[in-house]
Amino acid sequence: MPITFFRHIHMPDNDLITRISPDEILTDFVEGFYVFKAQDLSGRQLFFNDGYPVVALMQQREGGMRINVNGKTVNIGNAWVCGGMLKNIYCESSGDTAAFFVIRFHPATFFKLFNIRENIFEHNSVFDLMEIAPHDAKLFLNDFYSASSVDKKVTVAADFLSRKISAIAVPALLGELINHIEKNPHLTVKDLSKAYGVRLNYKWLERNFKKYIGISPKEYLLLKRFLNAYRSLDALSSKTLLEIALDNGYCDDNHLIKDFRIFSGQSPKAFFQDNRRA
Repeated sequence: MPITFFRHIHMPDNDLITRISPDEILTDFVEGFYVFKAQDLSGRQLFFNDGYPVVALMQQREGGMRINVNGKTVNIGNAWVCGGMLKNIYCESSGDTAAFFVIRFHPATFFKLFNIRENIFEHNSVFDLMEIAPHDAKLFLNDFYSASSVDKKVTVAADFLSRKISAIAVPALLGELINHIEKNPHLTVKDLSKAYGVRLNYKWLERNFKKYIGISPKEYLLLKRFLNAYRSLDALSSKTLLEIALDNGYCDDNHLIKDFRIFSGQSPKAFFQDNRRA
C-alpha cells in the first residue's frame, strides 16, 4: 500500500480512514476492512507493508495502478495483493484514485486462507489479485464493482472470503507473539525470547514465522520499527534524527538511515524533501 495508508490507520478520528470490523466468522483471518480516501495520494508514493498482507481495490473498475520496482514500471491493475518486505518500490496511479477499499489480513492465516505458499512475497511483493485467486477473483470483482454502497461491497468481500475458509490451525503462541509485537513495536528477537522464557526457543520462532507469515521474525520486527520511525519523521517532530532512532529501537541514527535507504532508496532527509516539495 502507499505508505500514507499507515499514517492514517492508527488515528481513529481520522476522516480519511473508515474501518469496518469483520463478522465473527472472519475475525481469525481479517483484521479489518478499510475505506481509504487517498486525497493526499499524488505523484510517486512509497509502497510499504507492515507485515499484515492486504488486498486493495481501486474505487473505479476502469482504474489502474502502476508500480516502479528499481526503475522498472509494472502495471498491477485495479485490484492487487501486497505483502512481505517491500524495498524501493513506488506507485504511480492512473485514473481515479480518490479512494481504495482495503482488506487487511492477519499474517498468520492469510496464506492458508488462499492456499498459497508462505514465500510468495519473497520475489514479488505486489501483484494482481488474479494470481492468488485465479478461479473466483473475476466473479468477485464483478460483484464488488456492481455493489452500490460500501456496506454492500463489504458483504461481497466477506462472502468471497467466507467461501475460502477451511479448518486452519495456527499455533496459539504465534498469535500471542503477533499481538505482543503490535503492542510493543520496538522489540528485538532477543526481547521476545526473554519475555516468553522457556515457552519459546529461537528455532521454533524462526520456523513458525516463516511457515505461517512468510518472513523471519527479525524481518517482521524490522517492518514495525521502520514504520514507527517513519511516522515520527512524517509528523514533523522537533526531535533530532538520533532521538527518533533511539525512540524506535535503533541503536543510532546511522542504522535508521540505512533502513530508510533499503525501503525507499533515499535518505530520510532527501525522501521528505522530495515529498514535501511535491
